[in-house]
Amino acid sequence: MPELHDQIPTREKVLIIGAGPAGLAAAASLKALEVPFDIVDRADHVGGIWDPEREDSPIWPTMEMISSREQTQYEDLLQPVSFPEFLTPAHMAKYLRAYASRHGITDHFRPRTAVRAARPFEEGVWEVELSTGEIGIYRAVISAHGISQRPHRPDWAADVPGTVQVMHSSEWTGADGLEGRRVLVVGSGQSAADIAVDAARRALEVRWSMRTGHWVVPRRIAGIPGDVASAREPAMLGGLNARIAETVVRRTVGDPVEAGLPRPAQPLLEDRVIVSDDLLQRVREGRITPVGEVQGVDAEGVVTHARGRDAFGTDTYRADLIVLATGYETGADHLPEDLVPRTASGESDLFLGAFARGRDDLVILGQQRVSGGVLPLLVEQADIAAYMLAATRDGGTSPALEQFRRVRGGAEAAIPARPAPASGGLRGRLETAVGTRRVTPREVPSGAGAREGLVPAVDRETQLARLRSVRSLFG
Repeated sequence: MPELHDQIPTREKVLIIGAGPAGLAAAASLKALEVPFDIVDRADHVGGIWDPEREDSPIWPTMEMISSREQTQYEDLLQPVSFPEFLTPAHMAKYLRAYASRHGITDHFRPRTAVRAARPFEEGVWEVELSTGEIGIYRAVISAHGISQRPHRPDWAADVPGTVQVMHSSEWTGADGLEGRRVLVVGSGQSAADIAVDAARRALEVRWSMRTGHWVVPRRIAGIPGDVASAREPAMLGGLNARIAETVVRRTVGDPVEAGLPRPAQPLLEDRVIVSDDLLQRVREGRITPVGEVQGVDAEGVVTHARGRDAFGTDTYRADLIVLATGYETGADHLPEDLVPRTASGESDLFLGAFARGRDDLVILGQQRVSGGVLPLLVEQADIAAYMLAATRDGGTSPALEQFRRVRGGAEAAIPARPAPASGGLRGRLETAVGTRRVTPREVPSGAGAREGLVPAVDRETQLARLRSVRSLFG
């Protein structure tokens, strides 16, 4: 296999699969500790799903980001002040390319190269087959393939007749061409809400099938981006704080139940909220009509669904297009299915969402869903991975690594949800308000809206605090 950047054999390198935000974070962390690596991606450029030229991206040009500029940046390269407070996909693509250039990651990058298979022979020995037909040996793998590799489709979708167009949300490219068409969006989360709002701009009718109700919050609260306000608001105030938060949200955007949506299954501070400035207004206007869970589609394209809210019985609706915003399944096509054990709910059993238990040579980044910006979590995971892989170079170890192994083998709930002191990360990153307070652990319930085998949701602040606690083991 040709070397990419230097003459270090691949046997001494780490292979990063995927050059999106997670892969770039991993590359920068490895480079900071002088751990040799290669990074590959099937696309022409770095950026992952944010590459505007990538045909398999679930991002569409007019999509509006829900995480603010402050929560969508690496702490060693701030977003330009000329960029909008909520970035467009084009802005994010430019930013990620700038980050790769800043750290010299492009020198290690091999574009238009997918990984067909990555198989471990033993600890520290991986055989990797590339789409070019080349086979190489690496000492470790960081799989940063994201969550969109395996779209989940409900069983009934396989029986939809050919007269009705069916697509997964990962295939959505925007509302152009929907004039005169009747659209059914299926799903309870952020993607479903965004697509329903987008489709309502052009479509004749939009129905939204939801299994679970959620709170709807605006992008800004009192002039501050909502994810920034959430990070600064201590959840430890308990019930009083929850009531205050719900009152503020109702006064700002309205009550989701009064607008016609299902009742939220969780209190606001425990919910996987939907971030939107337009959703409730579109529902009130009748441009988006909430409906119950889909039960089937007949040969004429008539959809049968349960009645919404708490009503009994069924209704019907004729659809021309069904968009399945039904999430993604865990796992990766290039990794052996039995490599990472699964939990009782079918999720990959990864410590802190990234680390294979009992292995020092496999890290899987980006396999969790959070409300708000995910980039800070990816950076913390990447730092821990880099420390671990630096310690195991040439078969070595360290007291910090041994302590990390012990923690990795235990329960995540035992990890203090308390950030490390403000000492900065591998690249001198800044500490935010989250890094100066204690966080009350909040576990996202596995009941409402959760389905076996799908990419799991976690509470962002709790997970971030635990990651920082674990990273502090390495100094």
